[in-house]
Amino acid sequence: MSIIKKKHVVTIAKVVFPLVILGIIYFEAQGIMKDFNWSLLNLYMDRLSVRHIIYIFILGFIALFPMYYYDVILVKLFKIEISNKKLFWMSLSANGYSNLVGFGGVAGATLRSLYYRRYVHNDVPYIKIIAKLSLFYLTGLSILSFLIILFDGRFLNEMKMAKIAVIAVAAYTPILFVIFSLRKSTWSLENVKKSYLGELLLISFFEWLFVVICIWGISNILGVHISLLSILPIVILSSCVGIISMIPGGIGSFDFVFLIGMEFYGVQAELCLLILLFYRLSYYLFPAILSTPFVLKELFRNQRTNYL
Repeated sequence: MSIIKKKHVVTIAKVVFPLVILGIIYFEAQGIMKDFNWSLLNLYMDRLSVRHIIYIFILGFIALFPMYYYDVILVKLFKIEISNKKLFWMSLSANGYSNLVGFGGVAGATLRSLYYRRYVHNDVPYIKIIAKLSLFYLTGLSILSFLIILFDGRFLNEMKMAKIAVIAVAAYTPILFVIFSLRKSTWSLENVKKSYLGELLLISFFEWLFVVICIWGISNILGVHISLLSILPIVILSSCVGIISMIPGGIGSFDFVFLIGMEFYGVQAELCLLILLFYRLSYYLFPAILSTPFVLKELFRNQRTNYL
């Protein structure tokens, strides 16, 4: 098969596979949604105060904090100096759009390439370094998935589809380290050191742990008093299915598994939907909107520089 045909097959698969997943979710969700009480959802919404909503958005904002340290490492790798304020906005916008758009962090990598290229020397392969760093985004989820398989397999037995996704994600970090061990060229770039592996793993671990804490916090604010250890496997399983589905933000796939998991603890579907709604708004949409003026300013500056 020629390279062009292979690329064509891969492109079709990237479109068809998410559509198939969404189709399965749609038919499976019919049983849940047919008894859905929209009036009850409105009642829960009316009970929320402005203070509660502010707390929820603060939680979503804080959940992005560990990802800031990806950019701290990049600054070390590039041996450049950027003010903490500037680095904060660079990180927030890259991570916010990466989460919102999805597609393996392409949006985040594109924005980082745009931001850093005027700081680094021409001989520094900054695009390759940023791309290699993005390989570590899933390592934290992989470690947490492995722990779920070892210590809490209840939901895995209930949801066969999720079990396959969790096993696949759990295998990601070991496979990545095997590749790094066998291929010396992986870290043959200037300024890149193997000593950063531990830091990147730790950042990714806390990144995904903060996502769990964010959803747990939103649940408690909405009156769903579930323990952190109980909600952790639900969020991890949902995230794994969302990643494997290749749907931006795991929309639909993440939500479906989360609904099933929360119903295991007797949480009403209406409340689950409200938790998901505020999670999407606070963790995905709010940071992207907040950082949009900074992104536009940097894009304008880049165009002006190219013109000159």
